[in-house]
Amino acid sequence: MPSKPQPTGKIKFLVFFLSLTGFFLIALEIYLSFHQKTLCQTKGCFLVHSFGTYDILNYIGILLFFYLTISSLFDLLDFKIFWFLNLRTYILALAIIIEGYFIGFQKWILNEYCLYCLTVAGLLFLCFLLDYKLPLKEKILFSGTHVSKDITIYKIAILGSFSLFFAASLVKIPFKPLKLNYPILIYEKNCHFCKEVEEFAKKHNIPLNLYKADEVISLLRLLNYNNVPILIYKENGKTIVIEGAEDIKKWLKKKYQKTEVKKQKEEKFQDIFKTISKQNFLIENTTTSRSTCAIDQSQPCE
Repeated sequence: MPSKPQPTGKIKFLVFFLSLTGFFLIALEIYLSFHQKTLCQTKGCFLVHSFGTYDILNYIGILLFFYLTISSLFDLLDFKIFWFLNLRTYILALAIIIEGYFIGFQKWILNEYCLYCLTVAGLLFLCFLLDYKLPLKEKILFSGTHVSKDITIYKIAILGSFSLFFAASLVKIPFKPLKLNYPILIYEKNCHFCKEVEEFAKKHNIPLNLYKADEVISLLRLLNYNNVPILIYKENGKTIVIEGAEDIKKWLKKKYQKTEVKKQKEEKFQDIFKTISKQNFLIENTTTSRSTCAIDQSQPCE
């Protein structure tokens, strides 16, 4: 009895559809990033957005899904470009291995998940599995030699992905939970620039969540910051990281000036408190251009 033919047409269409979905998903995230917005609003997204490589990974991702979309379209239209399709398998295998590390990083190190990142990973895994289900690509990569289908690359990809996932569990980096309801100020005890920011915030009734640098040293090292003060804030789904007293005070003035002016009008109307002068709010200390202190500095910084 002849074997039942595989529904290759449906599989090819699913690979094309998933690839196109991934392309538009990342394109939308890149577009939103230009407007200081994001698709993902979870705490895990906040942590992932803090890393400087987030935008770079998005650009790599959109190029990856663009290639997958084009190669899948050629396959769907039965264009016999075998090396092009075989290259897709190798690219997917590499992507699966890397995703194993990224998911492990979220699971074991951050202990938080970025839903957007997991969605992209899920699309890649589905494309990889569907690519495995496709029948023999008639010629091997960069060659015209006819061979039987070799599934070694699929085995290597799966084992590599699981290996990197569990290897990430061996890296123990403690993260202190952060309160994100107000801007976070990271400071050192002997840093007078940090005190400047604290006094500035108190003077103008700007709420801050304060964390000593040694309490969040793991996060600072991962973000590659070696100086304080540092301000971290989540706004419209995007994470803002600002270093240096002068830049922090400028941002606070820009962020809270409207709120302060509105509060002044309300206080004047209700006659409860004295009106806060807008000119006083705009006082700025320009004694230094850098306005930072090194982390772990034992002596007061100059």
